[in-house]
Amino acid sequence: MLSAVHDARVTLDAYQLVSSPAKGTVIFLHGGGLRKGSKRHIAGKDLFFNSLGFNFLSCNYPLVAQCTDSVIDEQLLALKSLDQWVKTELQLLCPVNDNAPIVYFGHSAGSYLIALGLSKGLFLNQHSSFILIDSAAYDLSKRYSAARPNVKQEIERLVGYRTTDRNDLESLIRTYSPVDNMTSMPVDLTRINGGWAYLATTMKRFSRESSLVLASLLRQKLKMEATVKSYPFGHTDISREIADPNSQIGRDLTILLSKALDADAPSAVDKVH
Repeated sequence: MLSAVHDARVTLDAYQLVSSPAKGTVIFLHGGGLRKGSKRHIAGKDLFFNSLGFNFLSCNYPLVAQCTDSVIDEQLLALKSLDQWVKTELQLLCPVNDNAPIVYFGHSAGSYLIALGLSKGLFLNQHSSFILIDSAAYDLSKRYSAARPNVKQEIERLVGYRTTDRNDLESLIRTYSPVDNMTSMPVDLTRINGGWAYLATTMKRFSRESSLVLASLLRQKLKMEATVKSYPFGHTDISREIADPNSQIGRDLTILLSKALDADAPSAVDKVH
């Protein structure tokens, strides 16, 4: 395992293949409600993705606001740093073929942050694709409207809202909502990277519905192949099950990534419906 730091906001551990050259790279952002979690919480995912021929990188990101009013703003700065690191330094740490796929992979808060980054123009590198696992925050405005009072208070803290501010709370929340950002995003053919997105959810209604909306926007705005599939697992279990090649989601990801490595194969995401 190798470790790296970029711009002091992002630290990562790299689990590299040693028996053969890697065919691609998976970059993982952990969950934890944007307030907790660690790059160490990978539950065997390194071994799973290594077995499929991918280097596996697990990243930390800030969990408190230090330079900004909002912890999400702090995390966005980290995502920008990560995006730049991938463009300039990834090959130095984990060399792969220039055309090798890069897969950004998140669970829960990590999925939300990847989606937020996408809605702000990050991660649209050539050959990049996305695996997003079970977040209910893609449509943050709707999530806030339906939330219990304690959850609303936490969302207000995360976006840096203060009751003494004159800022409109609804407008502020929309700026941190991937769905709202992407809805207002013009179609820009220069930003299209030809990748795909696979959104896995639990059976919970809000998670599935917001994932369906996000997938539709990814198809419309970024011309990505995007699909959504629900699994009969709990929110924590769905992440753990990924590392089991015999679980349904483990089998689906095996098929997905195997097809992604085959340039002559039909749509990778179509193979896991």
